[in-house]
Amino acid sequence: MKSFLPPGVLSQRAYSLIEVLAASSIILIALGAAISLSIATVSQEESGNRICRGLSIQENAARLFRLGLSPDEIVRLIPSDPCVGDLSISAPYFVMAGSVSVLASDIDLTVITNSSKVRWSSGVSDDNKLKDGARRVLPRLTVYRPFTRSGN
Repeated sequence: MKSFLPPGVLSQRAYSLIEVLAASSIILIALGAAISLSIATVSQEESGNRICRGLSIQENAARLFRLGLSPDEIVRLIPSDPCVGDLSISAPYFVMAGSVSVLASDIDLTVITNSSKVRWSSGVSDDNKLKDGARRVLPRLTVYRPFTRSGN
């Protein structure tokens, strides 16, 4: 039986519309998953960076207390940072370490972990509308100040 089609027509293949739509939908699903994963990774990295900055600020406040500064002076000296929600240093109190009395203070710091919920304008953080989920309270840091031979 002879074919009335020109030669080479039977060997040509083409994709149907359904095959193109199926392939496109698979590519879109994979692309959406990749974008979602990258957004979550960047958000987690930003949160970790903010917690590290908060820990650094808390450690700097502890060093200033060990140097002999009062809690009010420490709060004034620590520069404002958009990741710090609240920095509080307790009034110094005496603690017995064996037979030696030392001065101690507790440093509490709250970190704002989600930068999208913070507005930073004119050097002031406007965090009045922050949700509790965007805050993380760091563990309390108890700092001890030893006395020198002169008694201070």
